[in-house]
Amino acid sequence: FHAIAAEVIPRLNEFNTQEIANLAWAYAEIGFAAPMLFHALAARAAAVLRHFSEQGLANTLWAFATAGIAAPQLFDMLAAEATARLSEFSSQKSEFSSQNLANTVWALATAGHRAPRLFHTLAGEAARRLREFSAQGIANTAWAFATAAVPAPQLFDAMAAEAAPRLHDFNAQNLANMAWAFAKAGMPAPLLFEALAAEAPARLHQFSGQGLANTAWAFATVGHSSPALLDAIASEAASRMGGLNSQDLANLAWAYAAADHLAPALFGGPAFVVSLCNCYSGLVVEELSQLHQWQVWLRERGVDWPQLPLPLSQRCCEAFHSVEVTPSRLQSDVACTLRSLNLSPKEEVRTLDHISLDAVVTYRGHHVAVEVDGPLHFFGQRPTGATALKRRQLRAAGWPLVSVPFWEW
Repeated sequence: FHAIAAEVIPRLNEFNTQEIANLAWAYAEIGFAAPMLFHALAARAAAVLRHFSEQGLANTLWAFATAGIAAPQLFDMLAAEATARLSEFSSQKSEFSSQNLANTVWALATAGHRAPRLFHTLAGEAARRLREFSAQGIANTAWAFATAAVPAPQLFDAMAAEAAPRLHDFNAQNLANMAWAFAKAGMPAPLLFEALAAEAPARLHQFSGQGLANTAWAFATVGHSSPALLDAIASEAASRMGGLNSQDLANLAWAYAAADHLAPALFGGPAFVVSLCNCYSGLVVEELSQLHQWQVWLRERGVDWPQLPLPLSQRCCEAFHSVEVTPSRLQSDVACTLRSLNLSPKEEVRTLDHISLDAVVTYRGHHVAVEVDGPLHFFGQRPTGATALKRRQLRAAGWPLVSVPFWEW
């Protein structure tokens, strides 16, 4: 393949657009590193882009993303060309196949390339044509929009409705990706999560460790109660503890704390803590913060399970405390109003468990916590898993709590 690349590079002007796309696809598909070839392909493709077929555009994006080759100028041009062609067919079916649509958004999200106009256009096109999408196409599209953090509520609603009755066609990774994507995008989709809770337990042995952890995290994040699924995930995760990495372990710990679901199969023996200790040097701030909340939850529940050793426990506390909190404008407005009522709020107070309080006031001789909750704290008007966990841990620590949701201010 080195020899082919060396022969091809000086002759790329002889290649037509389909041959360019096919060559990029082939090298990406076999995983053969050929950065010089890809950079030459990028230059040649940019010069003849308007002659590419819709499949050629999608395959070229997919190939560069799969090969991990950064080509921002080419991606800008490919995105602009795809947007223009999709816009020509705003009221009818475009020449992009459903697989082309899914591959395009997957490639952009994988490469971390921002293309908001194309994502917006693709959202409308995909929503109209979801019945044509394969199970993997739906899962990849959901994953891409969630990863790129592009709001597309109508598309997510359509994907939930289309996927729920078809989950038997989804493989284990697709199931996990659907759960993760909807939670990450802030789309609770109760009918979809109910269908996932029914479909997943019998197939958990096919899930990766990341898939198990992400599924538990997703259900806890959207606050969808599924005790049977969480029990099944706990048992499956416990059986392959040695294969879980630090992120998997931290996500599992946080998920069960947020769901307030005891899982003795996972946490009741020493294996979970031993696995965490084996990851000691690789734990990052976000993971340590999740584990701190898990520790607080264990104390809250009063269970006699193995605890983190003191050095790791201290690292978790320090990491959780180190996370900077920036007051929102809404929070500042609430504090200003509290001052006008002569309640003298103290802002950004830390509890003994290092939980940050937006404000604390003294009312009739008692300290009262005031939490100002903006839109990111809710799905509609229902608290996210993180918000519910914080409220529960504050109340368990004895704090009277007043929540000020954004829609009441």
